[in-house]
Amino acid sequence: MSLRWKIALTLSALAMAATAAIGVASYRLTSDRLMNEVDRSLEGVQERLPRGRFDDVLPERGPFDGFDAQVIDGSGAVRSSTFDAPVAPTAAASRAVGVAGADLFETVEVDGTNYRVRTIGQPRGALQVARSLDETDRVLRSLRVRTLIVSLTVAAVATAVGLWIAGRVTASLRRLTVAAEHVESTGRLDAPVGEQGTDEVGRLAAAFDRMLAALARSRADQQRLVQDAGHELRTPLTSLRTNLDTLRRYPELPIADRDAIVADLHAETEELTELVNEIVAVASGEVDDEAREPIDLVDLVTESAARYERRTGRRIVVVGDTLPVVAQRAAVQRAVSCLLDNASKFDASDAPIEVTVGNGGVAVADRGIGIPPAELPLVFERFHRADEARTLPGSGLGLSIVREVARRHGGDAFARNRDGGGAVVGFTLPAG
Repeated sequence: MSLRWKIALTLSALAMAATAAIGVASYRLTSDRLMNEVDRSLEGVQERLPRGRFDDVLPERGPFDGFDAQVIDGSGAVRSSTFDAPVAPTAAASRAVGVAGADLFETVEVDGTNYRVRTIGQPRGALQVARSLDETDRVLRSLRVRTLIVSLTVAAVATAVGLWIAGRVTASLRRLTVAAEHVESTGRLDAPVGEQGTDEVGRLAAAFDRMLAALARSRADQQRLVQDAGHELRTPLTSLRTNLDTLRRYPELPIADRDAIVADLHAETEELTELVNEIVAVASGEVDDEAREPIDLVDLVTESAARYERRTGRRIVVVGDTLPVVAQRAAVQRAVSCLLDNASKFDASDAPIEVTVGNGGVAVADRGIGIPPAELPLVFERFHRADEARTLPGSGLGLSIVREVARRHGGDAFARNRDGGGAVVGFTLPAG
């Protein structure tokens, strides 16, 4: 059963239950009111009775117009009656016989007709006055039929209104279902979601639309990454193939030439390994799930710089005060390493690389060739390499990793040219 019908039937059931409850309450109130009116009419009969013996009253019928009556003697036998046939008193009525002041109301069925009977106890017997309930039963029967008709009518109307309301409510859900089925069957993320509102379903539709847009951007980024990675991998692979072909064609190469080719192969292999590692890091977000912890950014940068010095022999100077942040340690270390690699690659001088920690971030300064002004907005794009850097080793992914790490922590990356030559590249992080 569809959600639309479930909502409609639920509204119908609630409306019918409410109508039935009101009908039952109305029926009970009406029944009690009618019965009270009958009882009051029976009470009025006593006021019209003449003084004297009851057996002298019954034949005259005057006080009993519209009523039936009978006289019961002290033994419980019916002495006289206006019923077509005497009606034996009930057990309750028998207990009132001979008890002066006893007064009892009860409903008795006589030949298929309900009567309301009042028993008035007397010292030598009892008088019973009765009134037919045919008229009352007709009213109540009519009320029951009308209540049933009203309940069914209300249920039908509630079902129709419920279908209309449910249709309006579930329209967005149906569009979302169609969009999800479209994505599942075609693999395309351009499924139309339709109108969006301000209610819960409308916000769900808007969130679904944003989710599809995010997935589309992610897919586009993946495709661009694959294309760019293929382009970047082609260069070192071509160089490796060329060198291997040379070694195969000329097995008698001089030792010096062979050593040069082997060294070239080694360098290309290292560059290829670095490129693959960075592609994997960018594509998989390998540190995205790392827990964040309080760290001192100065201590982390100093540790990373010392490790880089030991590995490359390049002198690095770290300046800064204590700067506490809450971040992913491994991710920030990778960003710092990428900055140091970038500075070392473009700075061929013997001057130390200067790292400044402060103002909420890390800045790495070098005395290299600098960054052309037109390239400043592009240096953090994946695989982007300026013309001046085409001949230098590297993948073009390092600075994009820096920006990704910074933005994931709520900061950003920056790059500018340095007075006197060189560049300053770094990132900022919110203070912990």
